[in-house]
Amino acid sequence: MNKVDKALKALSSELSKDPRVVEFKKTKKLIAEDAYLKETEAKLKELQQKMTQNMGDKAIHKKYQEEYLVLKKAYENHPYILNYNSLHAEVEELLYTLKKVIE
Repeated sequence: MNKVDKALKALSSELSKDPRVVEFKKTKKLIAEDAYLKETEAKLKELQQKMTQNMGDKAIHKKYQEEYLVLKKAYENHPYILNYNSLHAEVEELLYTLKKVIE
């Protein structure tokens, strides 16, 4: 193993211990295992398809769009999703900072 590989392995190991990364992974797992969120994601996709299929009928399209927006807002305001988005931004910033240091 050369120096670069060793350095990358050490960096990866340290990143996996960072509290933000640890919490991000936990939150991602919680989202994946949450029945309500899985069901809501499926319903949102279904509503998107219905909106697309009913582009010609403005009334039906609008009905599905309103239902979609209400459900999307509920989904986005779920505590797991709020935490995930916040942590995602923090981890992304951490990785961007590391990228800048490396460059």
